[in-house]
Amino acid sequence: TRLAPRSLQPVQHYHHHHHNHHHQQQQQQHAQSQPGPAGATVSAGNMATAAAAVNAERELLQFLEGACPFPAAPLPFSPADIGSDSKMFSIYIHEAIPNCILWGLFHAGALQTTVQDGNIPQLRLITDLFGGLIPELPKHYPKKGMLLDIQQAKAPQVRFMAGQNGGVVLSASYNTNVSVLDAAGDGQNLLVAQLTANVSLAADFGWTQTVIHSANVSYAALQEVYPVNVAGWNQIIDWVVKQAGPKQSLGQLWDTYVKTPATPYLTLDNVQTHGTDEWFVVSSDVKVKQLPPIT
Repeated sequence: TRLAPRSLQPVQHYHHHHHNHHHQQQQQQHAQSQPGPAGATVSAGNMATAAAAVNAERELLQFLEGACPFPAAPLPFSPADIGSDSKMFSIYIHEAIPNCILWGLFHAGALQTTVQDGNIPQLRLITDLFGGLIPELPKHYPKKGMLLDIQQAKAPQVRFMAGQNGGVVLSASYNTNVSVLDAAGDGQNLLVAQLTANVSLAADFGWTQTVIHSANVSYAALQEVYPVNVAGWNQIIDWVVKQAGPKQSLGQLWDTYVKTPATPYLTLDNVQTHGTDEWFVVSSDVKVKQLPPIT
């Protein structure tokens, strides 16, 4: 007899833990409460809640006004430092630029994606592949298609720092809804897990190669129909980052996305990249591939 999946419930022990945590918070707030003006009481918990509300309101106002919350900073180089670079040109990029772009994309709802069986070339995304991540899933829904709905929980952030080829730290938090396609044969999808994850990646992004120094992945199950192997999710994302990362380079991104009228005739040569605190620098010579037609 096939077991019917239980209703989507929070992870086991959540209510008990939440109750204990809430009770502890009440005790701490009572102990930290201090009398205020006119006999009012101001607690540490209320102050923290008020501060969080102020921060949320400030971010909302910045979004409505179109103001990026990441300010730039002065170049940490002297004119002599810049003049000593022997390359034909240099580009200096402050970390506020990618952070403002990511912040805008997040608030525009552009940092979300859906991955499902049938839209990945040469790969079937079916329940059998998830046996190590949600072990009970292929037992109850064998060879069924899967759907992953991935949404950023907050805007990703980039930090530039000193590195041999340009030190970059990328941090992201996102949520993933995991569903079985047409689970009961009636065309309806079944949501089997809601996951949240924090990912931090430290790498040197060079012009010809990327070196991944570390990848920290932390998954947690918010809700589940069947037990989720959180450690398995951590391992698979860590493996994907370390396998795919070195295959990317700044040179590839430049060749793919930077198109100008001069592209057929000029190319960047002997490119060097490096990072400093908050800044990323690209220096290069220019090489003529062919002369433009003379009209």
